[in-house]
Amino acid sequence: MKQGLATLDKNQQRKRAAGVESRVVQRLDYTEDAVKWADAVLTAGGDGTFLLASSRIRQRDIPVIGINTDPQGSEGYMCLMRKLPMEHFKSALQRLFNGDFSWLFRQRIRIILSGEAQQGIGDSIELNDGQLNQIPATTRWMDAQNTRSPPAPFPSSSQQPSSHQNDFSENLNELKKLKENSPQEKVTVQLPVLALNEVFIGESLSSRVSYYEIQIDNSALVKQKSSGIAVCTGTGSTSWYFNINKLTDQCVSELLRIASERCKVSLPVDSEQVISDICTKFNQQLIFSPDSKRMAFTVRDPIFNATFPPTTPRGFAKRLVVKSRGYDAHLVVDGGVSYRFNDGAEAVLEVYEEDALRTVIFR
Repeated sequence: MKQGLATLDKNQQRKRAAGVESRVVQRLDYTEDAVKWADAVLTAGGDGTFLLASSRIRQRDIPVIGINTDPQGSEGYMCLMRKLPMEHFKSALQRLFNGDFSWLFRQRIRIILSGEAQQGIGDSIELNDGQLNQIPATTRWMDAQNTRSPPAPFPSSSQQPSSHQNDFSENLNELKKLKENSPQEKVTVQLPVLALNEVFIGESLSSRVSYYEIQIDNSALVKQKSSGIAVCTGTGSTSWYFNINKLTDQCVSELLRIASERCKVSLPVDSEQVISDICTKFNQQLIFSPDSKRMAFTVRDPIFNATFPPTTPRGFAKRLVVKSRGYDAHLVVDGGVSYRFNDGAEAVLEVYEEDALRTVIFR
């Protein structure tokens, strides 16, 4: 924290010396009005800070430039100088003023949610540290009006239902009939945030199986059970998506041994260099360009059996449709904003050129 504040102060001094008007805002002060005032947004932090800053920007004409002020704590994949120490910021700032850079338009995912109005479609909660510490995960979406009182004990065989109990049963039956006969209002909303890294869809508790239907491009809807789905952009292909799918040396070594025994051929199963090269080759192909107009999806821990036959666990798509059959499911954008996504809700994920985020890179 102290290092970040010290870096901010130095950055302010350098920008003032260069004749640049600037404002410093913290998370809670970073509003739409602050974005409208700026010609460009510079973030001081790591990739998480960059994601937060980007979430408030929908226009293509406001660039976001990330400065990794904590290279020991963040990879800074989206930041301008990555792991370089802050001594390089002065020269980086000069290169920006001189126009010695290239624009990179990072594609983002647009999300449209639809479902019954009573499901709270479009209601969100920000997953910042303070709010998460105050609200337990299992009660995050529960309102006071939804809390249930303990059930009353059943009457013994010798007891007869009172007139009050009979009235209650009749009213309950009437409510059930009314709900069955009255059409539920359907709503469709475009979420106010765009996913720069990834969208995750699954149950709130990771130990609970996620149940949903998914359509990839123009294919048929198929039912799936898994630990959830992650859908990423090219920018996000270096993040969670990469770590879900990457191969390890241990895995490659065991596969080589099995292949050698099964095919009765001699393979370099003990060569650390060969194993490392295979891992690197496979893992590098998981990463794709941030300006690519396609999404990559991966199904976490898919369940395959007689009821749920094998499907493609990983691939690319231009359009994804997911229909929830979940109990306490959510849709999370860039790990920062969570939306209700329970049984009957539907999400459509697509990439549009006009939603791209303008960023800067040094060639």
